[in-house]
Amino acid sequence: MDEQNRWERDEEGNQSNHAESVEADSVAWRDIFEAEERTPERADITEEYSELGATAERKLQERTNALNALKRASELFVGLPDGVDDSIQTYVSELPQWFRRSETIEAKIRVGDDAFETDGFHPTTDSLAAKTRTRIGTSVSMTVVCTDQHPGTGRRAWTGTERELVEALVSLIKSEVDRWEIDSLKRLSDGVAVLDSDLRYTYVNQQAEELLGKDSEELRDEYVWDVFPEVADTIAEDRIQTALETQSLTSFEQYNAEKEQWVEARIHPGDEGVIIVFTDITDSKVAERELDHVLETTPIGIVLLNAEGEITRANSRAEALLGLSRYKMDRKGYDHPDWDIWDEAGNPIPQKDHPVTRVCRTGETIQGFTHGITLPDGSERWLSSNVAPVKSQNGSLEQIIIALEDITVPKRLEQLIETFHPVDEVLNSATASEETEQAICELLTETREYQYARISEHTPGTALTQSNMRECSKGVAAKDSVSLPIQSRTEIGPAEVAVETGEIQVVRRNQPDSRFERWRAYTLDQGFQGGAIVPLEHRGRVYGLLVLYTDRGAAFGDREQTLLATLGDRIGQVLHSLATERMLHTDRVAELTFESTDSASFFVSASEELGCTIDIMETIPASDEMLVHYASVQDASLDALSDIAENAEWAAQLRQISHTEDPPGGEVEIGLHRRSLAQTLLTEGAVVTTDTVTDGRAEVVCEVPLGHDISSLVTRVQDSFPETTLVSKREYTPSAKSNAHAVGRALGDIFETELTDRQQQVLRAAMYSGYFQSPRQSTATEIAEALSLTQSTVSYHLRKAQQTLFERLFDRLQQ
Repeated sequence: MDEQNRWERDEEGNQSNHAESVEADSVAWRDIFEAEERTPERADITEEYSELGATAERKLQERTNALNALKRASELFVGLPDGVDDSIQTYVSELPQWFRRSETIEAKIRVGDDAFETDGFHPTTDSLAAKTRTRIGTSVSMTVVCTDQHPGTGRRAWTGTERELVEALVSLIKSEVDRWEIDSLKRLSDGVAVLDSDLRYTYVNQQAEELLGKDSEELRDEYVWDVFPEVADTIAEDRIQTALETQSLTSFEQYNAEKEQWVEARIHPGDEGVIIVFTDITDSKVAERELDHVLETTPIGIVLLNAEGEITRANSRAEALLGLSRYKMDRKGYDHPDWDIWDEAGNPIPQKDHPVTRVCRTGETIQGFTHGITLPDGSERWLSSNVAPVKSQNGSLEQIIIALEDITVPKRLEQLIETFHPVDEVLNSATASEETEQAICELLTETREYQYARISEHTPGTALTQSNMRECSKGVAAKDSVSLPIQSRTEIGPAEVAVETGEIQVVRRNQPDSRFERWRAYTLDQGFQGGAIVPLEHRGRVYGLLVLYTDRGAAFGDREQTLLATLGDRIGQVLHSLATERMLHTDRVAELTFESTDSASFFVSASEELGCTIDIMETIPASDEMLVHYASVQDASLDALSDIAENAEWAAQLRQISHTEDPPGGEVEIGLHRRSLAQTLLTEGAVVTTDTVTDGRAEVVCEVPLGHDISSLVTRVQDSFPETTLVSKREYTPSAKSNAHAVGRALGDIFETELTDRQQQVLRAAMYSGYFQSPRQSTATEIAEALSLTQSTVSYHLRKAQQTLFERLFDRLQQ
């Protein structure tokens, strides 16, 4: 209340006679003003001073002009409810008439940054000027010039009266501007504090008093850091100094724990100090916290931009997606050159096509804008952006909201599937392994996914050597700048693991593996972000290794590895088919005969125990571990054989297909876990022609293409069944076949190259289980149980296999 009374007293003083307010500048003006009131007619004054002559007359005229100038100023300026701009503009145009030789006088009045002048005003070397400042630091000045300078001296002699008039007018205008500014500040809901160039308080309004907790009289002329030492060396001091040094608007926020109040301070610098405007932002801070809570619990990235396209807010998810902290994103424009975004072809997105640009231009929401982005650490990510405008009531753009979703994984999978699709087409038409491998590498490196690819050959069953991993013509780089690494020393370790386990091996920048640290270091030295070795496997045999390198930061994740493993199996199947076809068409073969008494073989053990003969007609892989054998048994009860099969040592599954009583025997289906000599030979790529076991002695005859590593094959067989001996080896050239044999070979070719693995398995099982006999000895349901399939799946594969066999056969016969 005291402060209110004080402001009222100040205003009463301001609204009193302004001629009196100028008294401190020139007492003479009051005397003249009073004399004018006492003297009703100017003729009397002239008569009173007539004896003074021309000089006295001139001085009287000067004072009369000055008096009129002050009276006019009082009319225009005193007690104005609004700004003084219009009054000053009027007054400056009239001002020359109150000076000697008014026709050559020009004037200029400046209030703050606003200047008002007569049309012919221009600075001269001899001007009449006065300058002062309001309580809040606004500069007020007046300059009067004469365009026709006094002859002889080149300068115009200004009278004392004219000098006093200018000073009095500046003081009067300053007083009115001061009153108007103070009145304006009183009406503000914000707090206002004015500091001079020495950072001493010159003015504080009532709202600022409440926020600062101190009376204006306590603050007047006090040094800001003496009054508030607790905020020295804080952001407040830093921002005030910055504003003074740069002469630019700045601000800061501060929390008052005692009052539980947030205050924003906006600092407006000037030549003579600063004006600080305080705003209570507690409510907005509460709303801001609520918004932050919503943003932080949102699983997608949210970025808010102002109307100028500058980032004002981002949640934690956006930080993670864009690879930048909120601090570094603050006020960063969406079109800043640091943002590296590109389309699906890898080309930079032009600014005109940027979704924010389009939203600013059209005011319409954009959804599902897909683009890639290179993060500051060099990694890449795919994002889907929804961009929406926020408009004010008058339709102008206030804010832009961007919602970001990480679609890197599905996008990468989509690209990988697109990459692998043409590879699959090459595999479907493959006729030669070397050309197929070269084409695969070229296709893989034609995309953005891989910058280097090669296929290294491997002979199943042999030890992996450095020569297997050497660079060869099959290596392909996506760009000339990518070197073709010869990595035998760094790749041999993970390659051995890939062959041994049949699983893909990878290294990545952000996932070091101590087992492959040398390989990882070499990969990074070559400029890649990751490397992979994919085994090309089929039926447990590795035919080669696909080696890939990429500069993608987030490469070889779990889903990509799954796709690559599937691709590796498909390539392995084709390489197996090509190898089998070469074997079927080779000019010379090696026939190997093995004898074994090793009881680790189920058939050797059962034959010895029952004193019977078992002829294995076919072996079919039902799964990675389970093998289904179709065998003919002579001189033994099938029930007795079943009892042995059910023994815990073998855990075999036996089903009788047909049986005889005299002599005892029949045909059976036996499921075993890799416990037969024939199965080992098949795994090594041999074609078994005879597999008979009598009284515990097995004789197995197989064929392999000449040139096959026979010593390695024998070693692998003896490793599995030590009591096994290679008793003979014969090389021969298959004789020319008759037309009937030609048809049989054609069917064999079609069977190996046109049917899938599962179709081959089902067809073999149906054949040797008596499914095609009449009456049938096995049903589709029984075959399905043996192969761990459904009855409908078995029926489908049977029909499809028969259709493919005969369609391809008739096509060849008609050629």
